[in-house]
Amino acid sequence: MPELKSKRPTHTTDFIPGNDARHNSFLGNPVIDNLVSTVIALGTELWAVKRRNKIVESLLAAKRPVTLEAIETYVPTPEEEKTWAADRDAMIKATYGTFASNVGAPMAAPTKERG
Repeated sequence: MPELKSKRPTHTTDFIPGNDARHNSFLGNPVIDNLVSTVIALGTELWAVKRRNKIVESLLAAKRPVTLEAIETYVPTPEEEKTWAADRDAMIKATYGTFASNVGAPMAAPTKERG
């Protein structure tokens, strides 16, 4: 059977935003957009470091050698996964919870009090 060759590229490329994306502000101010992007990136890096630290602690508790290979190939137990997921969720809530608050949102119209 002959080999079929596609004319479509088989590799990925970096995202290239359209011209209009650079001029839009999603939060009303491009500086705030940049600040939120930075905070999210820092949170991502923080969790990666915290998870890596948890792996090191698990290796030390098991009296296993702490090497780059041991860290990179470590597979957490189901119990560790559950505990770490709860820790991650708590960190997300503590770090990003204020984004979900209604502070700064328009207030609802006042209602009449019952007498």
